[in-house]
Amino acid sequence: MIVRRAFSLVELLMAVFILGIGIIGISALFPVGIAQQRQAADDIMGPIVADNAMALLRLKLKPEWFGTYEDFGQVDFIMPPSGTSSLVLGSTIPGDWRWKRPGFLFHDLNSSAIDELGAIDVFSALYSSKMDGGGLGGTVNVSKVGNESPDGDAGGGSGATLYGIPYNRSLFESGFQPFDHTISSVEGEPLVIITQAERGYPQPGTAGQGSKKPAYHWECMFRRFEGRIQVAIFVYRIVSGGEPRPYSVAQAAMPVNSATPPLPLGIVLVAPWTPGGFDASVPTAADNHIVPGTAALTGNPVDFAVDLTWQYPGQWLVDQYNTVHRVVGGRRNTREGPVMLSRPIPDPLPVPSQLGYGADGSSTGLNPAVRAIWFIPGVDAAGNSLVPVFATVQEL
Repeated sequence: MIVRRAFSLVELLMAVFILGIGIIGISALFPVGIAQQRQAADDIMGPIVADNAMALLRLKLKPEWFGTYEDFGQVDFIMPPSGTSSLVLGSTIPGDWRWKRPGFLFHDLNSSAIDELGAIDVFSALYSSKMDGGGLGGTVNVSKVGNESPDGDAGGGSGATLYGIPYNRSLFESGFQPFDHTISSVEGEPLVIITQAERGYPQPGTAGQGSKKPAYHWECMFRRFEGRIQVAIFVYRIVSGGEPRPYSVAQAAMPVNSATPPLPLGIVLVAPWTPGGFDASVPTAADNHIVPGTAALTGNPVDFAVDLTWQYPGQWLVDQYNTVHRVVGGRRNTREGPVMLSRPIPDPLPVPSQLGYGADGSSTGLNPAVRAIWFIPGVDAAGNSLVPVFATVQEL
């Protein structure tokens, strides 16, 4: 007689329990692997998207199209120090101006063949034409155009009105005469619009893409520095949880001024980054990459508002010295910290093109700290979660 032995119920349950522990351990690796794969893809695609963005900008823009504030009877100013009510710390060298974001259009005008929803108007030409009674911007009343240039004459003289990034008046205004700022016509102001679709990558129609939505998007800002036009490109993607979906930049909301361009977000730091890092001493190099004032706090954790999301891990930042920073050790609330950068906080040369002019006409004594930064916030005005991918500064 043959006796066949089987597993008891206890043995079976033990086997299932051991197998479950193994499966749980293996499954825990999948999210980590997916996150690392996503990060690797971002690291590869970020510079590619930025190079494509620069190629498009160089195709649509010429450096000589940009002008100076002096041509409009004005002067530009560098960012103010925190804790002061004055908007002026010191002017840059003649002809230079600090980082400026192009104007945005938030509605399709329905009067042209292109879709203006989320588009950027580099020189704010449509808004300028509308404000000056021109026909070019006659239909722009359904759009909200942001610009951050001073309106009118900031110097108290007879300056021409300027609503956006300075353009070359001698090139685009037929009646313009050097040092004669009485002409306020924008008859020849350059109209350069870059649509939301053009700022996506890959664009629909690209080989193998078909009708797929762009996986990456980019924004830009401009600066005239030592006579040359610099461009800052910010690459980011939208957290959608699946396939890329339709996206357009939303109008800025509080605490950001709704009349200014929403992306990239620019802020004046409440606590400037002093060269030398945590102890403000450059010779002690070990902590020069730590951002002062970002140490972990006690008490209940407080999540950061949108204008403080520059502290998030993986952030890409551009400061007023044209330096690109990456946050390699970040924080999302006040219980975490400190914030650590991929490179030391810059100690700029004491020259007017970097620090501006003081009241005595020199750049000595001005605060060399990083006082202004621009970045892609962790969330936009429409509530979309944004993931910064890459940032670069290049010459146009």
